[in-house]
Amino acid sequence: MEVYAFAPTGFEGGLVRVEVDIRRGLPAFDLTGLPDDAVRESRDRVRAAIRNAGFEFPLDRVLVNLAPADLRKSGASFDLPIALGILAESGQVPEAGRPVLALGELGLGGDIRPARGALPAVAAGLSAGIEDFAVPRENLAEARSLGRGRVRGVSSLGEFCVLFLPAGALAEGAPCPECAGTPADPDADSRTAASWTAQDAGGPEGDFSDIRGQPQLRRALEVAAAGGHHVLLFGPPGVGKTLAARRLPTLLPDLSGTAAVDVTRIHSLAGLLGPGTGLLRRPPFRSPHHGASAEGVVGGGRCARPGEISLAHGGVLFLDEAPEFRSDILQALREPTEEGKISIARAEATLSFPARFQLVLAANPCPCGSLGRPGAVCLCSIQDLRRYWKKLGGPLMDRIDIRVPVKPAPFRDLQAPEEPSSAVRLRVERARRIQAERFEGLDCEVNGRIPAGFVGRYCPVDATTTAFLDRQSEALGLSSRALHSILRVSRTIADLDGAASISLRHAEEAAELRRYGDEDPFWRIP
Repeated sequence: MEVYAFAPTGFEGGLVRVEVDIRRGLPAFDLTGLPDDAVRESRDRVRAAIRNAGFEFPLDRVLVNLAPADLRKSGASFDLPIALGILAESGQVPEAGRPVLALGELGLGGDIRPARGALPAVAAGLSAGIEDFAVPRENLAEARSLGRGRVRGVSSLGEFCVLFLPAGALAEGAPCPECAGTPADPDADSRTAASWTAQDAGGPEGDFSDIRGQPQLRRALEVAAAGGHHVLLFGPPGVGKTLAARRLPTLLPDLSGTAAVDVTRIHSLAGLLGPGTGLLRRPPFRSPHHGASAEGVVGGGRCARPGEISLAHGGVLFLDEAPEFRSDILQALREPTEEGKISIARAEATLSFPARFQLVLAANPCPCGSLGRPGAVCLCSIQDLRRYWKKLGGPLMDRIDIRVPVKPAPFRDLQAPEEPSSAVRLRVERARRIQAERFEGLDCEVNGRIPAGFVGRYCPVDATTTAFLDRQSEALGLSSRALHSILRVSRTIADLDGAASISLRHAEEAAELRRYGDEDPFWRIP
């Protein structure tokens, strides 16, 4: 029997063939193929699990090779495929007659525990022509998300023999289902999977109506949601910047089929999917702390796991107190905001993860937060202000399409009801449908990601609007990227209005949403 495992390295991962050789000699169990400590420790877990599940561990020299040998293997998900390889080579389970990909951690009693990477494992196996998969029962809904292949969920080694291998009869000496302590019900997997539904990606709770007394802020977030634009919110503490950022995902439409698979795949690789979780349909919201490490935000580490910017793929990445983040982390955002992916260079390989998200930055006007606040005294020096804002840098700020000053709202406005998320989301979805038809066949779904070479084609303007943008460019010294940004936002505002072309009114509103920062000397510090 050909038994395969899955190495969750990078977004694609890699298939690992489990080769087992049993020969006469002093009893020993050797494991080769560049395993890490967790994989090497599987020898003791596999030995105990096989015996306690009612099988016999070979009293010979057992050699297990995990090929290819130059691919680093990590984690406990190799337990089940190693055990199956040994049982098949020793003749204790019937031959499946076709390749099998398995993953799962073994308990000492033979029970199978959930593992990360079930959906990527199935995707990698299907790409290699493998059709049969064995996963822990808790990972069954996730593994069946692609809707292809014969995927079985198992809870123990004994159950695997009955529910997965199509032999029709147990091999001599193999335990029966009752002895293994598991029900021999071939329809159990189907009923369990049917009871699971698509799960939310853990987005924040609340409604857009929670943002009150801030009409400019609400309009800016609606435009940002409709066009997938990056946003900067700046103002004194307590004015609602964090609240506004956490309500932005409530305006975003559900993830489509491909995007939902990619988002679920990334969360599976990171080990963040709970038992019974299927496809994630809601856009994720990630908000790392400003003290997070570069590996935690960008990704990488010893096992090259996805970071926060990849976990935000398809949703929102919110950096509260953005100038407090390390400069190298902030500048690492330039690649994903431009290309929609992040590349992690390692000695043995360069790995890539999808990272197409909406970036929301929040900042105080100064380190103490009192600058420009009525009745407050700012104690920050010019040097403090320079150091504070310099960390964002011009190249990153150039990629922020919408900059919104957030000010305290009058008390009477805080009492007035506002439009809920459901009503605003209808306008956002209508605008996004217009964009989907416009960009059919192009690698961009929203206006915020129109490639520079296509801005002229999809964002044409008349002579009056051209003259206006010329004046703005001269007055503010706008770069080409900044002008393209204004055109993209103008196109989104026109889509929200249902207009076929960009008018002067659309360009003026887009320039107003963009102007903060381009005319402020603190953004221009060399």
